[in-house]
Amino acid sequence: MGSVLKRIWPSLSLIASGWLMTIIIYYFLQSPADSNSSSFISSRCSSSPCKPITSASITIDRDLFNYLSYYLRDATYGGVENYTRFMTAHLGLKELTDVEPLVTDMGPVINDVTSFQYPISIAPCREKVNNNTNERTLFVAVISAPNNFEKRATIRSTWPSHLKNQSNINRQLDVVGFGFIVGLTKNKTVQQKLTEESAKHNDILQVNVYDKYRNLSLKATGLLNWLNSRCSQVDFVLKVDDDVYVNVHNLATVLHSLSPLDPGIYGHKAGGSHPSRTEGKNPSSFENWPWFRIPIFLQGAGIVIAGSAVRSLLAAAQTTPYFIWDDVYVIGLCAAKAGLHIRTSDRFFVDQPENPADPCFVRSAVMWTMRSADHMNSSHFVSHNLYRNPAAIHCILRNYAKNNRTFVTFSESAVMEPAIPSEFPFEFMNTP
Repeated sequence: MGSVLKRIWPSLSLIASGWLMTIIIYYFLQSPADSNSSSFISSRCSSSPCKPITSASITIDRDLFNYLSYYLRDATYGGVENYTRFMTAHLGLKELTDVEPLVTDMGPVINDVTSFQYPISIAPCREKVNNNTNERTLFVAVISAPNNFEKRATIRSTWPSHLKNQSNINRQLDVVGFGFIVGLTKNKTVQQKLTEESAKHNDILQVNVYDKYRNLSLKATGLLNWLNSRCSQVDFVLKVDDDVYVNVHNLATVLHSLSPLDPGIYGHKAGGSHPSRTEGKNPSSFENWPWFRIPIFLQGAGIVIAGSAVRSLLAAAQTTPYFIWDDVYVIGLCAAKAGLHIRTSDRFFVDQPENPADPCFVRSAVMWTMRSADHMNSSHFVSHNLYRNPAAIHCILRNYAKNNRTFVTFSESAVMEPAIPSEFPFEFMNTP
């Protein structure tokens, strides 16, 4: 009998350790923050009701954390609360007890999101001219980098000119602010040129984080803080990259069909796939994202955020550890945590269309990425002439029906007029 036990003991130990690991992972990642049960990462409740788990209560040995990280590989992502627990332990974050939470029910504060500085700034959003509920106020945020001087010059000479002159738009937008959002640079020459550019155009908003890929989530949060403190009454915020062209006519059409009171974010769905471990600008390690898939999010190069959603989004960032991919962080994590209404439309944002100078494509989309300044100028030329002479529009509109997740064409019709709101249908996007 002893010899039998001796032979099977390694297997029994492995099975037992597997069961123990399962129990540890379950309590570590599945116990809700307001649970009345204790776990190995939280102190046992001494009062009723039980206090939420705070970052200060999490203490994990590095070897145990590495063990957890390994066993979570290929596990199903269980939502932003799981991410928060995991990253709080991984980064050793502590609750910032001296920082006032923006919203009381989002959890412990771990990021001081209201302390950003702006070495170069723009004027606060001006107030509405009147309280007409049929108007839509808009702030435009173009995400740029300090040395992208040519891209900013191209933007200024193209689609923003249609915001200044909306004579061809039936229901116009009231633009209460415009800014290129950049971070810090260590290059003194670039900083000096940036300062001179700001003095000339008054449209540079610099956030005090170094402008590199790993800091894009912080830079986006800095923008949210500026909006929350200096543009809180705006109806909508357009956030685009500096390689995106915007069809202002279609943007106005869409925004007038939406309610500014609905705390929503609008864009084009992405994500839900396996995270890149070895490729891309900044691949994600298993320590930063151990799960099998990343959450669904919106492509951040072109989105619209309702003004009524900004404060909740910032509050979520205050209580959610930063993630290296800003699109995943802002939409897949923070917007999901804040319970915002995330909506997607294939025609709202298009990533690198085949022919951005095709009049029928320009007529049917709101914004799209460009490969070069020449493409940006071509799209602008087509858009400018398209709405100066709407009678010249002659396109084939294809209507689609969704059947078992497959799109099936059911009708085609010729159109000879600008797009209408029903041509930009939005679907709700469920995030864990």
